[in-house]
Amino acid sequence: MTEGVLSEINAQIWLVFAVFLRMAPAISFVPGYGESYVSVRIKLSVAGFFSIAIAPVLQPYLPASSLTGTELLIFAVREITVGYFIGIVSRGMIILLEKAGTIISQNISLAQMLGNATEPMPVVSHILTTTAIALLYSTTLADQMLYGLFASYFAQLPDWNAITGYFAATITSLMDYIFDHAVILSAGFASLMFVYYLCIGFINKAMPQFMVSFIGIPFVALFSIYFLHQHSEFLLTVWQEKALTILMMPFEGPR
Repeated sequence: MTEGVLSEINAQIWLVFAVFLRMAPAISFVPGYGESYVSVRIKLSVAGFFSIAIAPVLQPYLPASSLTGTELLIFAVREITVGYFIGIVSRGMIILLEKAGTIISQNISLAQMLGNATEPMPVVSHILTTTAIALLYSTTLADQMLYGLFASYFAQLPDWNAITGYFAATITSLMDYIFDHAVILSAGFASLMFVYYLCIGFINKAMPQFMVSFIGIPFVALFSIYFLHQHSEFLLTVWQEKALTILMMPFEGPR
């Protein structure tokens, strides 16, 4: 009886460990838990508890018994690689807003706000990414993200010989999507600032003695803050739709 209990305990430990191999690198990259200011111990704890929660459901998709030697090494490398891949794709949701904020900041001439206290990025990127993380965990989008980690076991991934090319193609498609749609999200600011700077150029040409920058720069900063405040809800609503598209990329493959 004791041997049977010990055998069952070992089987459950192996099951959780096999899931943890994928969940730990994934959790270290996903928005929120993967931020640089989150302790590594918290990340590992979340990955461990999440692995314990989903391991019983994933038992049919994992090796029935613990592996050893070369088989364990190959299995561990594959699981860790897939975990990093899923985590990086999920991270694309925040990178999209970060790039959109960078484009907006370049147009409205607002640089960094918090210095080295957080990851260096323009002020608008800080505002958008911080708001997005709060929005992520206050809506069902966080559930979709965590379900994506769980559903990665059901995704039709290529075999070991073709998986590297699949990862590269999907990440390339993700980067294309991020930069294309970052421009779309920031298009309102870019259009307004284009008209503004065009008008400023005409005024400066007509009245060279008039200090255009002295009046223009404060106006741009204040108006941009007001415009961002008025349209941030719409921008983040559109971002949520694009974030769901990003979460589906590991299951749909490169486009």
